[in-house]
Amino acid sequence: MKLKTEQLGAHLQKQLAPFYLISGDEPLLVQETCDQVRLASKKHGIEERELLHAEAGFDWNYLLDQANAMSLFSDRRLIEVRIPNGKPSDKGKALLEVVANPNPDNVILIVTPRLDAASQKTKWFKALEAAGVFIAIWPIDRNQLPGWLQRRIQGAGMSASQDAVALFAQRIEGNLLAGVQEIEKIRMMGIQQISVELIEESTADSARYDAFALADSCLLGNIGDATRILSHLKAEGNEAIMILGALIRKIRQLISLQAYGPQRLTEGFKSQNIWPKQQAPFKAALARLNQQQLFECLQTAEQTDRAIKGDGNNPWLLLSRLAELLTGVRMLAS
Repeated sequence: MKLKTEQLGAHLQKQLAPFYLISGDEPLLVQETCDQVRLASKKHGIEERELLHAEAGFDWNYLLDQANAMSLFSDRRLIEVRIPNGKPSDKGKALLEVVANPNPDNVILIVTPRLDAASQKTKWFKALEAAGVFIAIWPIDRNQLPGWLQRRIQGAGMSASQDAVALFAQRIEGNLLAGVQEIEKIRMMGIQQISVELIEESTADSARYDAFALADSCLLGNIGDATRILSHLKAEGNEAIMILGALIRKIRQLISLQAYGPQRLTEGFKSQNIWPKQQAPFKAALARLNQQQLFECLQTAEQTDRAIKGDGNNPWLLLSRLAELLTGVRMLAS
């Protein structure tokens, strides 16, 4: 069953499906959608959650074993499977077996990047869609952004003039995370009505140091700015996972743009919802980085994700390494 994101809440109030497949490239929206499934699972008495990363070399039979295994700590489990490249490959036959024989004690949540048309024609996708719920997370385009911001503002218990929302949308330029953080900052100030003057003042200082400013500095090859912004973000207590999300999004967009080639780059920008004012950093990075370098960036991003989740490595050193790879200049001593 295919659902829109706005339909998920009503669905979860009525039932909990055995499988959920969530795909998209917007980290904030993917995270919030997954959170809805996790919260609903808890309300249905599912307290135990197991997280699996289906990266290169992943044993899909392990998922099959876990899906059929009894929990040691609770009656039911939420098994979350993250597939960084969105393709289980031939070894994903075990996934088909899991779908064909669902365990009523477990809920399986599968998270992937945005799935293209070819991926949605595969056997594993069709099986999951038929047996559970599929939700595609689409980017918020420039025409939708003001309405999206207005709803978030109202959801935070505030109101804003149309002009203030229009300026807000212009300032964040599609950076949803920055928008959400700004709304929360204003809410914490106890303000009820957001004006144009408030947006001008509030966004002026924060625009310089955020995760997306870091990503743009990396794409532009500006090692000095990248170093300063990353240090500032760490010192300010920002979460490494949110910084990583911003970098991963840019890397995936670069890989997609590279596939279009120089002659069709305009078409590529349109497909990725990259606004004209945002295109210069991408053009600079595409002129500097080849496919192998971009895939190395993606591999380092996956290593950073594991470090953030506690594999023993220092995630901030890996974030520095990732920024280094994107800029093409060494930030750390060998």
